[in-house]
Formats: sequence, structure tokens, C-alpha cells
Amino acid sequence: PPLYERNAGKFVMVPANARRRHPVVEEKIKKLAEYAETLPINRIEPGDDTLGIVAAGSVYQYAREVFPQATFLKLGMVYPLPERLIREFASRVKTVIVIEELDPFFEEQIRLMGIEARGKDIFPMIGEFSPTLIRQCAATAGLIKEAIAPSEAAATTPASVELPIRPPILCPGCGHRGLFHVLREAGVLVLGDIGCYTLGVAPPLSAMHTCGCMGASIGVAHGVAKAGVKDRVVAVIGDSTFFHAGIHPLINVLYNESNVTAIITDNSVTAMTGHQQHPGTGITLQKKKTVAVDLEKFVRSIGFEKVDVCDPYDLDGLAKVLEEHLSSGQPSVIVAKRPCVLYTREKSTPPAVDPDACVNCGACLELGCPPLLQAEDHVTIDPILCNGCGLCIQVCPSEAISR
Repeated sequence: PPLYERNAGKFVMVPANARRRHPVVEEKIKKLAEYAETLPINRIEPGDDTLGIVAAGSVYQYAREVFPQATFLKLGMVYPLPERLIREFASRVKTVIVIEELDPFFEEQIRLMGIEARGKDIFPMIGEFSPTLIRQCAATAGLIKEAIAPSEAAATTPASVELPIRPPILCPGCGHRGLFHVLREAGVLVLGDIGCYTLGVAPPLSAMHTCGCMGASIGVAHGVAKAGVKDRVVAVIGDSTFFHAGIHPLINVLYNESNVTAIITDNSVTAMTGHQQHPGTGITLQKKKTVAVDLEKFVRSIGFEKVDVCDPYDLDGLAKVLEEHLSSGQPSVIVAKRPCVLYTREKSTPPAVDPDACVNCGACLELGCPPLLQAEDHVTIDPILCNGCGLCIQVCPSEAISR
């Protein structure tokens, strides 16, 4: 392989070098703008001169369905924009319409060129676009006659056979369910993160109170605790997310002596996005064996003294450890370790409900576990869906559930 170019003036951005390189960057942008004028992915597609549509990406495909006869400016390179091509396009049509998702980037740039254009007065600033949405907005603005295409009208599902809404839910046997049950019962403030465990916010668990972005849980918990709230503060973050963005805020919690308990939900894989590997699995993305970072040892090596590893299937054990941590008055870490059931495919014997002993109190239903079903006067368990985790056995006050 070639040697890396060792050019400190180009790659080491101390202030003096940065000042010299800034004009170079601006000059490159000018050259890229010239290059954009010649690219075939930026092109005018002739059509009726009444409407000229500016669009890019998937929105272009949607707009093509709605305005099949219009003249189009399809942008494949969106920055810097090809100004001469845009001016030529605008000169060919009577009205320029910009269709773009989210902020009016194209629209504002085109207007800065002195070209009259419409866009966000017709189409929304939020959400994903679709042919249906574009068609409805265009019809409202009087750009087309029909708000619904004939093909869409024919394919509309009758209201009588519409499927019920099925919100996302934790899988049967998911270890996160036990954790969030314990957190809800403890009444703590839970600052969450990005992963399957974000579903802890959903009823009936309802045990997550913030989730902003990947890695935010521990940092937000630290800030909330330092702000002096009365709540007992817990951060919940997954193993993969912790390796990606949770290490620095955890060090910050320890360094600044914040009274926060961080719970790392270790399901031994990056579950939410399809079971990718991470530094804790001991396997690279190329399926090669490598060093597996042990979460407990890692956290202790940082300097945490209060660290425990728990099985979220053991509700009483986890609740006891959680209470010890919350009462310790020091920064602490709990590793809630239970492999993802979809990854390991492990399954135990499903329990069953004794209908004579069941008092229909609904305590087991508060777990939000899909195999638990409400019958006429008692709860039943679907043995096909059930993973056999046993959480329902532990929460049943009448001991009506057993294997």
C-alpha cells in the first residue's frame, strides 16, 4: 500500500494552517459548482412549460408520478448547486415549484439567485413525503385537479376490513421487560437511550421518561441529578450504545461525583438494527474472533466501586440490587445481562394458567408480554408465542401461573 501523504500544512489544522487552507476550500467549492453544471445527474427533463418542478432523490420519483407532464429539474448533486442550469430551467417554464422534504434548502438557494419559486407555501416542513401527500398538497394549491389518483382510489382498503394498529412492543422473553417492570415499581426517574429498550416507554411498562439521541441517557441523568431534582435518577443504555456513545458521559458522572445509577442492558449484541456485533461480543463485523470487552471489568477499571451484574429475569434479585444502588449515595453501575432471545433462539417450557386459581387481577398483563391474553374471566398464555421466561410466574399474586 502507498504511504500516507505527510503534509502538515494541509492536514494539521493549527490556526496558521487553517487560515491558509480556508481560501483553498472556497476555491474548491467554486470548482465543484462548475463541475455540477456538467454532470449528467443534474439535468433538465423537458415537458409542459406551465410548471417546472425542482426535486431530488426519492422525492423526484414521487413528484414524477404526480406531475407526469411537467418540466423537471432533477438534481443529483445538491451542493453546490448548478446556478446556470437552474437559470436555464427557470427561463423555460412559467412557474417554478420546489418539492423537497424538511427545510427549504433548494427553495431558498434558488430565491437567492433572484428566481421566483414556490415550495413550502404548498408542501409541509415536516415528515416524509409520498406520492399521496404531494398529490393532496398540489390539489389544495390548485396545481392539479385530483387529490387522489384513480389507481389509488381503486386500491383503497374498505374501512370494514382495515387492520388494527399494532404498535411496536418488546419481544416475548425480552430481558428488558423484567428491567422496566422493576424500574416502574421502584418509581424512579428513567433517562433512556436508543435501542430496543426504548420501548420501555410504552404502556403498560411506561418506565422511560426521556430519550433524545444515542448516548444521551447518562449525560442527561448526570445533568438532571446535578440540577437537584427530588427523584432518584437512573440512566438506561444498551451495551452497543454504551460502547458507541456512553463511555465519556459515564466517566463524567464518576469524575463529578453525580448520584446516578447507570444501568447497562447487556443483551450481547446490537439487537435493534439486526444483530450486528460490537466490542463486547468478541467478534468483528468480518466474523473474526477478537478481544471481548467485559463490561463489568471495564466499568470497574474506570474507577466505579459500586458495580453489580444482574439477570433481569430475576425480578426480586434485580429490585434488591437496584434499591441498594439507589440508597448508596454514590455513582454506580448495574449491568442487566440477558442475551437477546431472537439472537440465541433459546426457549424454555411455557407456563400455564390455572383458570380456577386466577383471580383476573391483571398483574401479569402489566408486563405487556404478547403471549398473555385476556380471556372471559381469566388470563391465558399462548404457548406458541411464549418464550418461557417466567416473569409472569413471579408477578402473579395468586400463584395461578406455573410450569
